[in-house]
Amino acid sequence: MSWKFLKYGLFLAALLCLTSSLAAETFGSGGEECDNHIVIQGSSNINKFQFINHNPQINPSAGTHQLPNPYQQIRIPVHAFTGPGNRMLNDFFKMVNATEHPYILIEIEPRELADFDETTGMTNFRTDITLAGVTQTYVVPCETVFCETSGFILKGDLEIELTDFKIDPPEKVFGAVKVNNEVFITFAFRFRSEEFLTEKMKQ
Repeated sequence: MSWKFLKYGLFLAALLCLTSSLAAETFGSGGEECDNHIVIQGSSNINKFQFINHNPQINPSAGTHQLPNPYQQIRIPVHAFTGPGNRMLNDFFKMVNATEHPYILIEIEPRELADFDETTGMTNFRTDITLAGVTQTYVVPCETVFCETSGFILKGDLEIELTDFKIDPPEKVFGAVKVNNEVFITFAFRFRSEEFLTEKMKQ
């Protein structure tokens, strides 16, 4: 009897391992990796903070640059960010002047104009970021992740300084708490249209 139970237990264990493996193969590459979001991270002299927005509004071919192939524009509603607490969120909204500038705008140059770096495998995109009504231009190394269902994700990250956008790093409690000037932005924008792809990427 004990041998039968042992064989039955081994069979269940093997079945469980197989099921887990198949689940990982089925859902592992199409889930979080194809999530559309932007994350803003910063710190002060006493803590760190992070705000995330899962609602970037992708507007293909809607950029302000007058080119045969317009920049890809992403509008990010500031009030759609979530964070560690209402107080920190309200401080963030105030810092970026969300009342007068309710959107962060990111405009990414067409794929045809971007430079591919064979050493890193990344593509360097000229990117305009408008924060609190001020626009700055950066060159952002990005990678492309194709989704199982449709479309693809453009992933990148960069460091900015608040003062570049005429934002004074906030101070609280009579200067005892000081926000650092450096802020890190990480994004993963999901494009459903193939307009962003070149023939080289389609091959």
